[in-house]
Amino acid sequence: MRQHHQEFDDDWEDGWFEDEMENQEHDERGEIIGGGWSHAHDDFGEISGSWSNWPPARIQAALAEALKLREDGNAAFRAGDYKASTKLYGDARYDVSYLKSVRELGGISKSDSQFTRTITEMQFKACSNEAASLLKYEDDVPEEGGVSRFQKARNATSGALDALKDHPKAWKPGDKEMARLLYRRALACEGLGDFEGAEKEIRKACELSPGDQSLQELKSKIINVRNLTKLVI
Repeated sequence: MRQHHQEFDDDWEDGWFEDEMENQEHDERGEIIGGGWSHAHDDFGEISGSWSNWPPARIQAALAEALKLREDGNAAFRAGDYKASTKLYGDARYDVSYLKSVRELGGISKSDSQFTRTITEMQFKACSNEAASLLKYEDDVPEEGGVSRFQKARNATSGALDALKDHPKAWKPGDKEMARLLYRRALACEGLGDFEGAEKEIRKACELSPGDQSLQELKSKIINVRNLTKLVI
């Protein structure tokens, strides 16, 4: 397992992770202005005593805060503080989920296509990055009754896929970005001992990015393990 993590490190150093971070900042800073947002959400229901009619400045401030959390997560990831980056990405994911709830309750117009595009992209990237952080841990010893990091990582990738299912026409990741998510999902499945699921995900990733050596190596490794398992049985 440690050798496999080293391959993941090499991918990141080559830009496998970092180029995603740079693109996020470039894509969204043109749309999101600065501002503050109470992360405790104490004031969300206080405007006019209801959830309705969030002003544009408030929406932009909320989106900006979620983006800042993800950027802070990027910085923690690059510094090697993966538990901190995991928490920050999780907080960003939570904020986006909260905004989606506000939208469903009528506080934000459902006809605002730019908002829908932004939250779809932000949820996808926050969840994918959260999975990447979880996969960087060197140990997997959850507290009694807890959930392993591999299960959390797979759950995070499911959150990214759910974002696309919720709004299939709002925003779509590029092939490389989708392959990156599926790669992480395959790693999570592998860590859980679900080699059938891991093979399914890595095959899809290879179809999207057939020239990527890391994907091909993981695919070969998983297929070899599955074949050995069949022989033992």
